[in-house]
Amino acid sequence: MTQHAATEARRIQVAEALLATVAERGLMRTTLTDVAAAAGVSVGLVQRCFRSKDELLRFGFDYVCRRTQERVHRVPIGLPVREVVVALMEQILPLEPEREGELGVWLSFVQASLTDREMAAIHQAGVTELIDGLTEALKGAQRAGELDLDLDVRAEAAALVAFVDGLCLHHAATSGFDAASSRAALRAYVDRTFDRGGVG
Repeated sequence: MTQHAATEARRIQVAEALLATVAERGLMRTTLTDVAAAAGVSVGLVQRCFRSKDELLRFGFDYVCRRTQERVHRVPIGLPVREVVVALMEQILPLEPEREGELGVWLSFVQASLTDREMAAIHQAGVTELIDGLTEALKGAQRAGELDLDLDVRAEAAALVAFVDGLCLHHAATSGFDAASSRAALRAYVDRTFDRGGVG
């Protein structure tokens, strides 16, 4: 393993420890000492990987976003596009325990991004990439005859992202939005979009 690869592996180890600590203690109460203990390393090693807590938090936020993006990119692309869109957005919903924990961490980072320009940029980039990808998928649905060519697919993509973000928030903060009901709500939303914008 090269020195660069070893350093990156250690940074990811620390990021994983950060996520576990934030999930347990919350973002504001998480310290470098907590993260070092969770990672099984010294505080000095954490500080060699990240010059400050802010740098660590930004890396952690980017890491959470990249994990979601990687799941989205693994979704097979094919026909009907309606099913692809459902599968893509299911990768964001907290449909299993690991992703429930990830959601809590992500929400903590989103809140922090309201007052941190660099974290806000990370969040914006992730949202933009998702909307761009959904826009392309919906264009594919238009080419396949599943959606009317007059439909504003970028507006529909942005609305779907906002809807799924809302499902995630309610799942974390209120009762009645478990994995099954969130999946059903997503399916109903996508079906309405395709049935309303369908051809013929």
